[in-house]
Amino acid sequence: MENLSKLLERFSKILNRDASTKEAIASVIAERTKVSLKPEDFTLKDGVLEVNASAVAKNEIRLKEEMIKDELKNIHRLSISKIFYK
Repeated sequence: MENLSKLLERFSKILNRDASTKEAIASVIAERTKVSLKPEDFTLKDGVLEVNASAVAKNEIRLKEEMIKDELKNIHRLSISKIFYK
């Protein structure tokens, strides 16, 4: 029973880390571009951030893309190599 408890605790930590990562990304984008994105509006996988937003939001993010990537790397320790826009 103790092993099951430890396993569930590990899963919980993994899921919370994903939520905190998405929250950090959304807050940096909101601070820099004044565009508010929901966690379901973007995905992060293997250093590639895919953003699904309106044309105006995508253009605003694209204009400040390097600044966003630098802040995520330096402050939040998230390495993003590319940003794709859907």
